[in-house]
Amino acid sequence: MSSNISDALNILTPDARWVVHNDTIVEWNSSDITQPTEEEINTEMARLQAEYDANKYQRDRAESYPSWQEQMDLIYHSGVAGLKAELKKTKDKYPKG
Repeated sequence: MSSNISDALNILTPDARWVVHNDTIVEWNSSDITQPTEEEINTEMARLQAEYDANKYQRDRAESYPSWQEQMDLIYHSGVAGLKAELKKTKDKYPKG
C-alpha cells in the first residue's frame, strides 16, 4: 500500500471537504478550515507509509495464523498449550520489528 493524499487529508483535516483527482487537490470546499500545506501533507503521507511498513509483520501473521475453526480444533485436541505452540511458530516466523 502506498499512502495517498486522501489518507493524509483525512487525518490532518477530518472535518474538511475537498476533492482530489490524480493525487492532487482539485477543490478545497471548507472555507472555515485551513488547507494543509504541501509540506504538511507530504510529511503525513511519509508518516503513514512508515507506519504501514513497520506493521508488515502483523499482515504476514494474519495470513499465516490458522483459521478460528482450526484454532478451536487445536484447543480441543491439544489444549490451549497446543494452540499456543502453533501460534508461536507464526510469531517466530514473523517477529515484531
